[in-house]
Amino acid sequence: MKKLIIVISFILICATNIKAQVSFSCYYREYCKWNEYSKEFEDCKGFEESSLFVMNKGETMFTHTIETMKSTYYVIEREHNSEKELWSYYVTSDVGNKYYYVFDPKNKEVRALITKDGETMLIRFFVKAIF
Repeated sequence: MKKLIIVISFILICATNIKAQVSFSCYYREYCKWNEYSKEFEDCKGFEESSLFVMNKGETMFTHTIETMKSTYYVIEREHNSEKELWSYYVTSDVGNKYYYVFDPKNKEVRALITKDGETMLIRFFVKAIF
């Protein structure tokens, strides 16, 4: 019940356009490779990892913290899909890498797409809590 209240609160805050800092606490990370022939992500490998995403009040940047590192992502463009309850962001990292992030509180996931050296990867973070 508490988790449902947290998700509903997050949705209401975003739906009413009130700017508030939102955090996603994650417990697992998974990498999947894009298969151009099957048009699916495959060969997924994951591991347990505690991490935290924190979006600033203006949704202009967010940080991702793991035990050994903290990265900042600067929002270039953002979209909200109210039907699917998704928040997506085209971002540039503090070291210049480009990503497409999707925050999906309904399915308790944060997903990121990156293309590097001609290979497209999906990174999935499994959410433990949203606050």
